[in-house]
Amino acid sequence: KMFLTTLAVICLTLTSSVSGLVDRQVFGVGLSRHKNNKHLLKGEGNTTTCENVEEYYYSHAVKDNFAAAQDITYWSGKGQRYWLNKQFWAGPGAPIFVFIGGEGQESCARLTNKMYLYDLAQEHNALLMNVEHRYYGESYPTEDMSTENLKKYLSSSQALADLSRIITHVKEELNTQSSKVITVGGSYPGNMAAWFRLKYPSITHASIASSAPLNAQTNFPEYMEVVAQSLIYFSGQSCYDAFEVAANKVTELYQQGAEGWKVLDNDFKTCSPLGSLKDIQVLLSDLMGNVQGTIQYNNEHNDVLNVTDICAIMTDSNNDPYTNFKILNEVYLQANGQECEDSNWDDMVNGWLAPIAKDPNNAGRPWTFQTCNEFGYFQTTDSIHQPFHSWKLLNLDFYMDMCAAGFDNWSSYPQVDYMNQNYGSINIDATNILFPAGTIDPWHALGVTNYTNSLSQTTEISVYILGTAHCNDLYAPSNSDPQSLINARNTIAKQ
Repeated sequence: KMFLTTLAVICLTLTSSVSGLVDRQVFGVGLSRHKNNKHLLKGEGNTTTCENVEEYYYSHAVKDNFAAAQDITYWSGKGQRYWLNKQFWAGPGAPIFVFIGGEGQESCARLTNKMYLYDLAQEHNALLMNVEHRYYGESYPTEDMSTENLKKYLSSSQALADLSRIITHVKEELNTQSSKVITVGGSYPGNMAAWFRLKYPSITHASIASSAPLNAQTNFPEYMEVVAQSLIYFSGQSCYDAFEVAANKVTELYQQGAEGWKVLDNDFKTCSPLGSLKDIQVLLSDLMGNVQGTIQYNNEHNDVLNVTDICAIMTDSNNDPYTNFKILNEVYLQANGQECEDSNWDDMVNGWLAPIAKDPNNAGRPWTFQTCNEFGYFQTTDSIHQPFHSWKLLNLDFYMDMCAAGFDNWSSYPQVDYMNQNYGSINIDATNILFPAGTIDPWHALGVTNYTNSLSQTTEISVYILGTAHCNDLYAPSNSDPQSLINARNTIAKQ
């Protein structure tokens, strides 16, 4: 399980599990995200087929896009991975819709009928393209992801430059230089879609930046505030209160020391005895991450718990809230296929944070580096306006300790001021960008919404969707979609 949901690669989704994000995304819902990388794109592995999607590698991807011409070197291995779906493409001159990969491994499923862009491609006779982000999946510029390599070659600016080169390459290969390009992403890739339109307007005609947390922010307590608001929105104050009582009991137990820790071991089925405050921090992050994940992806996935479900468990009058919280954790363990809760700090560090070897399934290390270096997004419990406020161990120090453990004693805070100056934060000044966001998605607190002050350009349009979660608008329409989501897709289609 992992702390930063990542904004998951174009928005990660869950199928068989409740708490984690798919190995690509999305933004941190607990450390569980990177312990349980078995979550798939909605429907992927079930009915999704990729018979019309072809996989390619761009062998001339440049390791350092900003090096002098004399010093340019290409990626190690086969290059940068991408996919094309020509099923509906009318040929040279017809549009190209580009999905931007993010903090996780990409797949052919991005270009199938599980995504709304597939419908739009059919309507507009467009080519579909999906590009994997450097240092995720099979797309490694270097032989490994050592701290030295990440510091040199992993940044949002390098990834944006990769996009410019690979899109230009595909247009040349298909002799379709006149095609208009629409770039699309959700979560961190939503940022990338907006930033690409800002930095490379000659290459992309317009962007859809879904659930994009454009404002880089080191300490992000607002995430949990939206979690709290969502609990109340769906199930009332009683659900909030039940989580608060249960969280306070957990705090009481861990503050007792060894005896209390033994109780927590038993109650939450830890894989090994809690032996330090760092182990406690990992446990708390996992337990809170379960709730974060359910809310962030509420009602986006079939056969998984939604907010109403977890609140029904927490407010069961047959038990006290702490007992209900234990029951809820057992439900999550079962959903994740776990026999126990791995809450050991050293296991986390040695399992996915510190290893430098190329690993398509380890999105945790490169994404944590990006947050330590550029974005922050550290979801602390500092706010008193959320039910886990007593878990003060989940503070900024916890996240900075992770940065230090993973990256050669890293001690600097993320360069968020520079990032916001460079890209403009929510005041980004670019044309032809749609900003869909859901009202219960915690990431909307860092993005463009209806409450954002006047946007810089009239063709920058907020699409704020009542009662929906992270990247909901990117998925294919469903019979269960609320009217607000139907209206939002109609707005997107008309632009």
